[in-house]
Amino acid sequence: MAFAPLLAEEAPTGLVVHPFWVLASIVNFLVILFLLRRYLWGPILTVLANRAEKIREGLAMAEAARVERDAMKAEVERLLADARRDAQAIAERMTKAAEAAAADIRAQSKAEADRIRERGREDAKQLHDQALAQLRSELAGMVVLAASRVLGREVNAEQHRALIERSLDEAAAQLTEQS
Repeated sequence: MAFAPLLAEEAPTGLVVHPFWVLASIVNFLVILFLLRRYLWGPILTVLANRAEKIREGLAMAEAARVERDAMKAEVERLLADARRDAQAIAERMTKAAEAAAADIRAQSKAEADRIRERGREDAKQLHDQALAQLRSELAGMVVLAASRVLGREVNAEQHRALIERSLDEAAAQLTEQS
């Protein structure tokens, strides 16, 4: 028993420090420290390093996602502005086309109205000329009849009709000059 003299105890009289137990505690501490450092500290540091690396990667990915989101937002705003500009241009073109179509329709309507008005004038003039010719013919016949009754003899109808026609033409010419 090599440790026997160290183990012999005397009657404790207060706080006693035994050098054997101090040495045993130091050895125990060093053995546990070595074991923890060798088998536990390395894996803990590795796990912590891996975790720190994953956190750094996550932060870098979050920053990249934020930059990409900002770029996409700017692209969307640019596309919306282009779409608005295109829509405005289309609306302006459609408005101009509608105005041009309306002006064309108005011009066609005016031309059609002028054509109808002119045809009406021509028809009225033709009817007027027909009525005037008929009136002349009837008037000439009545004048010949009246002249033959007044004279009491038959007047050559063809000569008399030619004379009346000439007189009526002269009267018509004078009326047109006055109006």
